[in-house]
Amino acid sequence: MKLIATLGTSPGGIFETYTNLINGNYEAEKPEKVEISYVYVIRTKDKDVEFAWKLVKALFTCMKVPAEIVDIPVNISDITSKSDYDLFRKAVFDKISKGDFVDFTGGRKAMSVGAAIGAVQRGANLVTTIIPQQEYNRIQQKIKELKEKEDEIEKAGNGDCRIAEELKEIIAKNAKTILLS
Repeated sequence: MKLIATLGTSPGGIFETYTNLINGNYEAEKPEKVEISYVYVIRTKDKDVEFAWKLVKALFTCMKVPAEIVDIPVNISDITSKSDYDLFRKAVFDKISKGDFVDFTGGRKAMSVGAAIGAVQRGANLVTTIIPQQEYNRIQQKIKELKEKEDEIEKAGNGDCRIAEELKEIIAKNAKTILLS
């Protein structure tokens, strides 16, 4: 089973969605633990989004997540046209299989729409993770501080986890994942 997630300038939500799904800790009629082998992160090539990807990769690596995390950058810096939207939507759609989980929390609204439409068309499960605003603000402040340590974060993504304790500070404690379909 795959988790396919859109990513914007904040890494918030992907790690929390993964954790909530594998632990059966999400809102649904009958929540069950989900076995996820792959996490596909679909994003643009914007500089701030690249940094968010480095944070996500470092989190998954340093928290010893058994699922394989896969970076899928779409060759655009932002969605500023219909053709950008079409490229992004196709990148998401091509990765979705029936029964997968698609998290449309991250990125621009157009990215979320493309992911949601793809999930419905492919018969995947649509999920979103809500991080309370106060906690989101705290995490954003920590991310600003971590931008000064981009080299260490990149090393963490490759297994040198000396910065792991600081990375834990960007994990939302009260994130709520909701299964929508």
